Amino acid sequence: MMHGNLTAEWELYLAVLREDAHQLLAWGYADTRSQLTTARDEYDLTGLIAQAMDNRTNDPGTPERFSFYSVRPEHPFSPCGERGKDRPRLDIQIERTGDRPKRYFTFEAKRLRDDRQASVSDSLNHYLGADGVGRFVEGYYATESTEAAMLGCVQAHDPPFWLDRVAQAFADDRSPASNKFRLLDDFHREQVIPDIPDEAVSIHERTPLPPLRLYQIFLDCQ
Repeated sequence: MMHGNLTAEWELYLAVLREDAHQLLAWGYADTRSQLTTARDEYDLTGLIAQAMDNRTNDPGTPERFSFYSVRPEHPFSPCGERGKDRPRLDIQIERTGDRPKRYFTFEAKRLRDDRQASVSDSLNHYLGADGVGRFVEGYYATESTEAAMLGCVQAHDPPFWLDRVAQAFADDRSPASNKFRLLDDFHREQVIPDIPDEAVSIHERTPLPPLRLYQIFLDCQ
C-alpha cells in the first residue's frame, strides 16, 4: 500500500498518462473525422483512429513526451490462458514506455446506432454488456490498471443522448435487486481535456482487483 509522497507521485503519474491518452485520442479523432462517417464497423472506426494516433506519436511536431507512447490497435492478450487466434483483442491500448513496470491505458470501443441492424436498446446493451463495460467490471480487461475508458462511437442521435441513456442504466442498477455494474460512486460528467467535451466517469468494484475508474467518452462519428 502506498503512503505519503509516493501516493502523491503515483496520482500525478496516473494524471499524466490519463491526459496524454486522451490527447492522443483527440488528435486521432480530429485527423480522421471526415472518414468516420463511412466506417462500416467497430474495426473500421478504431483502426482509423488508432492509426492516426500512432501517426501523431511519430510526427516531429508532436511534443517530445509523446515519443514515450506506443499505440497498439487490436492488441491480443491472454487473460485466461487463451492461445493463438482465440485470444481476445483490446481495441486500442496506449503503452507508456521508458518506465518499469510499463503502464497502459485501454480504450474499448462500441458503435452506437439506431437503425435496422441495431436499435437504441441493442446498441446500449452492446455498450454496457459482457463485451463492453461488463468486461471491465468482471476484471477481464485492464487488470493491470486502475483506469481505462469506454469509447462510444456515435452514429445515431448525439453524444448527450447516449450519455443520458448510460446514466439512466446505471441509476436503475443501483438498487437492492440489481448490482451488476458494482458502482462505487454516481456516474457523473468529467472533462479530462477540453478537446473531448462529451465524457463522464464511473467507479466500479472489481474484487479482488482494485476498483476501476472507467472514463466513458462519446465521439460524434456521423
